[in-house]
Amino acid sequence: MDKSVEIIVFGATGCTGKCTVLRLARLTTEKYLNISWAIAGRSKEKLLSLVKELSERGFNIKELLTIECDINNEESIKTMSKMTKVVINCTAPKILLSSLIVKTCIETGTHYVDLSGEMYHILNLYRDYYKSAADANVLVIPSCGFTTMPVETGLIYLEKQFKGTLYTVECFTEFSLPPCRLFRALIHNGRWTSLLNSFKTYRHQLSLWSEIFPEPIEPEPEEMKRSLFFRNKGRLWFPWPGIENDSVRMSQIFLNEKNEKKPLHFKAYTTFQFFYQFIVLPVILMYYFLSYFKVFRRLLISFPRLFTLGYVSRKGPTYTMRQSTNFSFILNGKGWELDCNEKSKPTKTLSVKVSGQDPCQDSTAIALIMSAITILKESSNMPKGGVITPGAAFFRTDIVDRLMHEGYTFQVLK
Repeated sequence: MDKSVEIIVFGATGCTGKCTVLRLARLTTEKYLNISWAIAGRSKEKLLSLVKELSERGFNIKELLTIECDINNEESIKTMSKMTKVVINCTAPKILLSSLIVKTCIETGTHYVDLSGEMYHILNLYRDYYKSAADANVLVIPSCGFTTMPVETGLIYLEKQFKGTLYTVECFTEFSLPPCRLFRALIHNGRWTSLLNSFKTYRHQLSLWSEIFPEPIEPEPEEMKRSLFFRNKGRLWFPWPGIENDSVRMSQIFLNEKNEKKPLHFKAYTTFQFFYQFIVLPVILMYYFLSYFKVFRRLLISFPRLFTLGYVSRKGPTYTMRQSTNFSFILNGKGWELDCNEKSKPTKTLSVKVSGQDPCQDSTAIALIMSAITILKESSNMPKGGVITPGAAFFRTDIVDRLMHEGYTFQVLK
């Protein structure tokens, strides 16, 4: 099938979509000169406004293709997906909007990546489309944004540096946030809506996981079992509430089934400043229960600033706020040397750190683009098709090198 462009950014005029387009415009001007791309969205007027902004910023995009596409119209989506090799889906929330896009991408032989942080959505895609995507040799890779990429690519980096057999990995996640002030947005409304939808579907997610993956590969090692709150290096830590644990498990299951490697055991933890630990977290817990009631969920989605004291807004954090937010993931690995008896106690250890800034937008945009480019450049090093999480999809690629050249830092800790 003839593909007129290599990448289409769908949902290009949204908050993350616009950031992705700006980053892609710079990359294809300075480095990836031969990659053709286009933008798509439901509002032609907004798309043309974005083209004007790109032109005003000095990008030569005279021939940039703009595609008006209705996300609720299958034929409209099919027309768009026929035109490209890879769709970067920046629409949200994924749990409501992505299934039809994935279906049409499979039908048109188009690879698909998104930035989903909703595990229920990912499991549904896996259950409904894994076989058809595999049969069509189409890669459907959800959660290629900040939600899982630092951890999944950090594990790829750790495995390459370890030069042995990894058995367990504990990940300590930390954010450096600007000084906390009321009514100053830290989160965009789109992510807030996705979080509430994740709250709503959490119980269904657990049931669906048990249906798809009824038995763990191996029992959890005793050394991985910790109390809910524990101290490490003088700080209080607790389980990281993101989807990284499940995403890594899905990647390890896939790689084990394909005889790529021995599966490792993974857990992620985080710590926050006093304010976030004892004020924000209890509020989030309260909203978790409220989100089960439709009327409260609508109120939380419709009036985010009111119910979050301004920390969530439709405009999201300012550029200055984004650039002053930093993240780090320290992955402590333990296992065996090469050719060592794996029935003995693991004695080899290695720690790596993945870090960067602006987790809300720029780091997500970079990860999405590098995911799409890796598919284009290294398809021979990737699975042929299926719904596959990033750690498995990119396991044998050079995606870490690509991320390192665009703002992510990967380093071995002494």
